[in-house]
Amino acid sequence: MTRFALLLITFILLPPGTALTATRLALHWQPQAQFAGFYLAEDKGFYREAGLDLTILHGGADSVPADRLSSGEAHFATMFLATALERRGAGIPLVNVCQLVQRSSLLLLTRKKDAITDIADLDGRRVAVWANEFQLQPWALFRQHDIDPLLVPFSGSMELFLKEAVSATLAMWYNEYHTVQAAGYLEEELQPFFFKDTAFDFPEDGIYCLAETVENDPETVAAFVSATLRGWRYAFAHEEEALASTEARMRAANLAFSATHQRWMLRTIESLIAPPDGPDEFGRLSRRSFDPVAAALLQAGFTDRLPSYEVFVRSIDYVD
Repeated sequence: MTRFALLLITFILLPPGTALTATRLALHWQPQAQFAGFYLAEDKGFYREAGLDLTILHGGADSVPADRLSSGEAHFATMFLATALERRGAGIPLVNVCQLVQRSSLLLLTRKKDAITDIADLDGRRVAVWANEFQLQPWALFRQHDIDPLLVPFSGSMELFLKEAVSATLAMWYNEYHTVQAAGYLEEELQPFFFKDTAFDFPEDGIYCLAETVENDPETVAAFVSATLRGWRYAFAHEEEALASTEARMRAANLAFSATHQRWMLRTIESLIAPPDGPDEFGRLSRRSFDPVAAALLQAGFTDRLPSYEVFVRSIDYVD
């Protein structure tokens, strides 16, 4: 049995009254079902049972989770694999301790009536993109096709696309793609280009911390990963509870809650975290998923230095 597995058993069997370790998690977006596993782990007491007093910090379009780690504001953060590697190349010593979303759900959404049948057709067109690290994949794709769209920053609303102020917009399969349909578009009127069908099928939401956190406090890392995966399993098995936990946080943040939309998101997220034909074990990032992302970032010129798989990925053994 590995050291981490022993540590996890210790935390799972913590006696009542044990002092809790204050821990902060920076999520990379606003409250929604994308993070339901974290919410259930908190609400069901899984983090406390693991010895952690967790505070969840939500993000947004202009929030950079890696900066919250490097500043000490958070101990753990969620971000896309490509983002984490780019930040690692820029000098922030990030390590992956858990991989949640194994497939890319990012897509470029266009209207069929605009006759955009290929990525190359976006050359010179207005394309709405999120700020910061969310631009990494589209930039890499545009460079591969040697095209130069006019990038229009936006904060998350689909208004630019709905008002036809842009020819294409970034969207997530589990979120904005469904939002556009809820706003009145029929699926047959839309032409999505999924990144999972390109060379840039990058795994997305993973859990990261600084290398020194793993080295100096492996107990907390092991406990956090174990409780989080327990929360995700619970969320997938108890959909209504997951939606209720999500609703509470969205309403607390003054965000509109749609049970239909959040249910779509939760079910889609489950297919991405635990795909039936997925390449990786639940919660783990494999070398075969890591290598293409690292190679694409180097080839696209986003960084000129990256760590090896062995240095970057710190797999944590967990106990169910």
